[in-house]
Amino acid sequence: MSIETVVQQQIEFYNKQDLEGFASTYADDITVFSFPDNTITLNGKQALIERYKETFKKKMFAEIRNRSIVGNKVIDWEIATNGITGESTSLMAIYEVNEHLISKVWFIRE
Repeated sequence: MSIETVVQQQIEFYNKQDLEGFASTYADDITVFSFPDNTITLNGKQALIERYKETFKKKMFAEIRNRSIVGNKVIDWEIATNGITGESTSLMAIYEVNEHLISKVWFIRE
């Protein structure tokens, strides 16, 4: 499975609010960072599940505007929209994929 396929599956599960499927695309030791200071905002799959359990209650939807692949990283420009309020946020996400699972993510927010 290609690294792009892993990230695309993650986005599709996100858009369906399928928490189990979404979590299955991540490594157990997933680490999420904010860019540029590399502050850890989430550490471990259980923390990811807890965070996205709340996120999915908002019926979130991500639209990929642009995607680039460099080595084992997928870089997406995403527009995330809250399905309840209609509020949208533009962000960049850098997904590092190892052994067919997302192991690290960096978010760059406006």
